Amino acid sequence: MQLRLLFLVFLLVLMFFFFISRGPQQGYLNLADELKSRENVYSDIEQRRTASAEEWAGWEEAYRDMEDLKKTYFYQEGEGVNGLLLDLHKIFTEAGITARSLRYNYASLEKDQVKKINVTFNFTGSYLILKKFLDTIERFPKFLLLENIDFMKISANGSILELKIVLAGYYENF
Repeated sequence: MQLRLLFLVFLLVLMFFFFISRGPQQGYLNLADELKSRENVYSDIEQRRTASAEEWAGWEEAYRDMEDLKKTYFYQEGEGVNGLLLDLHKIFTEAGITARSLRYNYASLEKDQVKKINVTFNFTGSYLILKKFLDTIERFPKFLLLENIDFMKISANGSILELKIVLAGYYENF
């Protein structure tokens, strides 16, 4: 009889501890689930932050590239025609030509964001000199483009060309 009573008390104590510990255990499981969901939310936020930081770095690089583009490839509006004129003389010297009667024509593009100066001049020389001149223009680092070539006269044997050439230089106005 005492053994049964002791066994019954033991069962009651065991059931008491089981039910009492069940509450904290359930609380622990609930907190563990909440922690897991918060970790997932944090991971998503961290991924978005990383993606935003990468995108921002890309935009900063684009802004640096734009500034480099403005400084390196466009002529500066404050220096007027002088920068373009100096570059033309470099090109003419490198190509081995002499240009006569340079004429300038100013134009605005894209609602005053980019300005353009057309330089028109006459060229007399051989095809090889013309080819060297065109190669020099193509390799030149600034935005100096060949807009037009008019063949004015070609000698009887085709060795001398007389051309009217139009080059366009672009000025930044940002």
